Amino acid sequence: MEKKSQRRFTPEEKFQILQEGEYGNMSINEICRRHGISTVTYYEWRKQAHHGMKEGLTDRRKHKKSHKEQELEDEIKRLKNTIVEITQENVELKKKNFI
Repeated sequence: MEKKSQRRFTPEEKFQILQEGEYGNMSINEICRRHGISTVTYYEWRKQAHHGMKEGLTDRRKHKKSHKEQELEDEIKRLKNTIVEITQENVELKKKNFI
């Protein structure tokens, strides 16, 4: 039995197909048949697109920081504290040399 190879669609192609379904005058079934995809695939792409739009509209200032972002911020704080300590030591040494 010969296995049918599945065609890969680019994001641009998926977007165009979704646009046809949203704004075109054909039914979703007709669009899916025309492009050789199942309606399940079409609705999965639409779900992904809506999720992506929601993510794109999310206020980034309120998003939870990733573990890597938190690690980097902690490292920056540590380095700033080290600079403060070294600066204080430097000031103390200068005071001792002028006395």
